[in-house]
Parts: sequence; structure tokens; C-alpha cells
Amino acid sequence: MLEDNRIKVFLTVLECGNFSAAAVKLGISQPAVSQNIAELERLLGVQLMERGRGEVSLTEQGRLFEGYARQIAHWYAVTDRAFHPDPLALNPQAPRPVSLKLENGREADIWVSGDDIHISVK
Repeated sequence: MLEDNRIKVFLTVLECGNFSAAAVKLGISQPAVSQNIAELERLLGVQLMERGRGEVSLTEQGRLFEGYARQIAHWYAVTDRAFHPDPLALNPQAPRPVSLKLENGREADIWVSGDDIHISVK
């Protein structure tokens, strides 16, 4: 799967509210989460998060970066789907697409992933 792990870690910290919960969700250590966030901050030259007792909040620059991070993650996912149009190729546990028979003897598979709907005609 195409992605930048640092962006994935950043967005997971936001979703979970703290580094420890993000580490559990991602299956990595809490220091690895901290290192990914520190690397992002070093690369960008800004502090993205205020660290408090067991929780984090975004700085002004962090809120700005969040919008870009979500767009980047979205386009990574779109790119993956473009090169792996079979929804089961990336996630074998994904619900199977609905297949419809078309008038000309062809079939259309329809499925949803995230906020996107996909149609594949065979």
C-alpha cells in the first residue's frame, strides 16, 4: 500500500488523542510514534502538537498541516485503488462488491470504500 507512514502516524494520533493509544492502534511502540511526529516537525520546521498529560492538541501550524495530511492520505488511497481496482486485493476482509448484470451481457461491480463509490464494468 502506498503511503507515508509519518502522515499515517500523525492522523492516528489525532484520531486517538494521544501517543500511547495511537501506538496500540498502529501496533508500534510509543517511542516510534514520538519519533515519527518529531521527524515530521523537523522536516516542516514547526511544532505540530502541544504535548500534555496523556493528551495532545494541535498548534496553529498543526491545524494547517492536518488539512494537507488528510488530502495526502486521500490521494495515496485513490492511487492505490487506481492500481488495485479489485477492492479485495488490498483488504481480503472487505465486503464483496455487488455485481449487476447489464443489458449487453456485461457485468458491473459496485462497492464503497471510505467516502468513495466505485464501479467496475467487465
